[in-house]
Amino acid sequence: MILNFDSREFLKGNIKPLKIGIFGSRTLKDERIKTIILEKIKELNATMIITCQEPQGVSEVAQRVCKDYGYPLQLHFLNMQYLRGAFEQRSKEIIAEADYFIILHDGESKGTANEKKLVEKSGKPFYYEIVEPTKYDRSVGFNIKDDWDFKIDENLNWDIDSNAL
Repeated sequence: MILNFDSREFLKGNIKPLKIGIFGSRTLKDERIKTIILEKIKELNATMIITCQEPQGVSEVAQRVCKDYGYPLQLHFLNMQYLRGAFEQRSKEIIAEADYFIILHDGESKGTANEKKLVEKSGKPFYYEIVEPTKYDRSVGFNIKDDWDFKIDENLNWDIDSNAL
């Protein structure tokens, strides 16, 4: 599966434009978030990512995904002309621009909860997931619940140097 954005096919008109807005909690910034974002943008065949510039967490991960995989990125900044309403205004601008949303929530963040309510009010489609924060910066541990199968497939030819053990 190729994850990079196919800009040549997009420019030829072979990929339908689909702008994905990404909202999420500042506490969520590890590899699990990157994996979820990559799965969704590949599944949806996204052509642009739209997110907030300032906050760490999900928005920052979304920006790195765009950089690493060549996805066009539209950033929205806080406009302090709106003072305390600057956060709400920025979210409304992203909602106006995007066709679909990925919302990754730590279950506690008020800002992300408010963004979800705004998206619901807009009537636009979205994917929402609560992801528990981790103490690790880089963790791909999707809460493994079952023990792994430790049986060795007898048909595999393992070339193990016993001296290296």
